[in-house]
Amino acid sequence: MPEKPENARMTNEEAERYGREINARSAQYENVEVESDEIAMSTDEIPPPLSEEEIKRRVGEDNYNNITKSGVMNSVNS
Repeated sequence: MPEKPENARMTNEEAERYGREINARSAQYENVEVESDEIAMSTDEIPPPLSEEEIKRRVGEDNYNNITKSGVMNSVNS
């Protein structure tokens, strides 16, 4: 598709083609069945829980201390 200015609008034909492409891409993921034996994990594959020291190492000691001692739970997404 030729480059257009950011504020340019699609023609009806371009919009229809774009919609068909998006629908075709979405259809690939709809109604996908996964065999139940493919989902199951053995207990050997599940990692053990992290130790306090490993958590401190991964997030940084200051971050760990701030969250454990402040008593305030921050949002996961912030």
